[in-house]
Amino acid sequence: ENKNMAMATLTRHIIVFIVVLLSAISSEARPLVRNIKDQREFETLLKHHAKNTGLPVVADFFSESCGPCRMMAPIFKKMAKEYEGKAVFVKIDTAKNRQLQSTYRVNSIPTFIFFVDGKRKKDFAGAGEQQLKQYTREIVAEAEKLNVRLTLESLIEYYGKFDESKSESSIKELYGKCSKM
Repeated sequence: ENKNMAMATLTRHIIVFIVVLLSAISSEARPLVRNIKDQREFETLLKHHAKNTGLPVVADFFSESCGPCRMMAPIFKKMAKEYEGKAVFVKIDTAKNRQLQSTYRVNSIPTFIFFVDGKRKKDFAGAGEQQLKQYTREIVAEAEKLNVRLTLESLIEYYGKFDESKSESSIKELYGKCSKM
């Protein structure tokens, strides 16, 4: 009987360990910087963020053999951490993605291209840390302006402050018109 109890206890401990391990693995977020494999993946990513999240995309076109690219890699990763949830950071190895390099006319590396709403907004070539920071700030601000969401609650609050004569039913009607746009 002691043997059965010991076995049952061991089994429970193993199950708990497995559950904890699986939850740790499944709760892991996407990597801060996503490595793009091909053109289809990149185009899908751009469309997804343009349509569903509104997040801007910062693309680093690089090569493993490029010294300035290796110098910018930790800076790019740090920016990805700083702007987590506000922008999507991707790396595109030009040695493995000649088609993307050609499509986006990347002639020198590193080249950073900034996309808002799926469209190329800014780019620069070279190891410019300050330029990377400045352009990232600018496209995040632009994307945030484009992605303002109107809620019924915020509309009611607005009219409560600035035009109390507006009835709740007319505010709801206005909201209905706006949400169909």
